[in-house]
Amino acid sequence: MTHKRILLAIVALALVVSCAGLLTVGAGTEEVDVVVSKANNVVPLSREEVRRIFVGEKSSWPGGKHITVLMFAPDQSERVVILREVFKMNESDYTKYFLQAAFTGRVQAAPRDLPSAAQMKAHLAANPNAIGYLKKEDVDDSLKIVLKLP
Repeated sequence: MTHKRILLAIVALALVVSCAGLLTVGAGTEEVDVVVSKANNVVPLSREEVRRIFVGEKSSWPGGKHITVLMFAPDQSERVVILREVFKMNESDYTKYFLQAAFTGRVQAAPRDLPSAAQMKAHLAANPNAIGYLKKEDVDDSLKIVLKLP
């Protein structure tokens, strides 16, 4: 009975996200930079390396430190770019992917959602093991660009 309730909750959440995705305008044409703290000594990454990190296939930096993935909330245009260019998914596919991956134990948790560029910068500054993204114009010298999109 518990599995049926979990499955029903997953389906319901996927439907909500699908409906929200229909309301999203065609945003996401601006340049978005994948960034880390200046304190992180990682070198520039390929799209494939970034994809593996963001989908939870790679969960630690060289040296063994756990990677914290940060995402913007679903209503942000930068997220549309990341979903399209890195995940190769839409919002609905992203939600389904992480619900299934968490349910099966493939990932411990989905990326953490943040509501603003200011919060993204603050979290990246406070955690040198975090990775996130910002519009090109929001990146400052406290951050290191590891990939430019699109």
